[in-house]
Amino acid sequence: MQINRRSLLIPWAGLIALFIVLIRQSVSYGIMRLGIVVTGLLVIAGLIYFVWQQSIVRWGIITIVTSFSVFLLLPGELEAGKHLQPNYGAMLKTYEGSPYVWGGENHLGIDCSGLVREGLIQTNLHHGFQTLNPALIRQGLEMWWFDAGADALLREYRGYTQRQFTAVSINELDHRKIQPGDLAATTDGEHILAYLGNQSWIEADPNLQKVVIESVPTPNPWFHTAVQILRWRQFG
Repeated sequence: MQINRRSLLIPWAGLIALFIVLIRQSVSYGIMRLGIVVTGLLVIAGLIYFVWQQSIVRWGIITIVTSFSVFLLLPGELEAGKHLQPNYGAMLKTYEGSPYVWGGENHLGIDCSGLVREGLIQTNLHHGFQTLNPALIRQGLEMWWFDAGADALLREYRGYTQRQFTAVSINELDHRKIQPGDLAATTDGEHILAYLGNQSWIEADPNLQKVVIESVPTPNPWFHTAVQILRWRQFG
């Protein structure tokens, strides 16, 4: 039985709409990330199907998809990430004022671990594409796929972070011992902040319900609790 291509346009358009909805959601669970990957592949497959009779367009799309897939498999320089601290700090600042949403991972809503992770994910992806460095792109995609809360980063989940030292509080911390891009996780794993330099920190504060930048000393209670200083292993 011959398939009517036009009858498949509505389901395909529905897949596109679903894909857009999924990537725009502030909260992204594992099943939703899987949904993004699956719907994205189905959208591409549908596009190839609809232009199949147009050989130039068809092979153009196939070539682009294949070339990108091969590119991602090429070796790259993950060590280049050591020089990304300024980019990381600049990326984190773009989230200032974003609403706090538990489990959130984008500008529409973000939580404390989502902020420090998403900042590095986007830094890796942006710099990876700009410099054609597949290792950074792979690192960004891997960090997007494997979610990690403040408690997981405190435990050095998947080797993404490495412990430096503990401090009585951020207010009492000797800032000469840390560098921009370092993290401070409360010792109970409830909250995490990122250091911007010049004794300024950025956090998605559940009490203030938004992303804020604060300089020490500050009366903010998160700056008065014991913390473990962490460093992204990528930053060395």
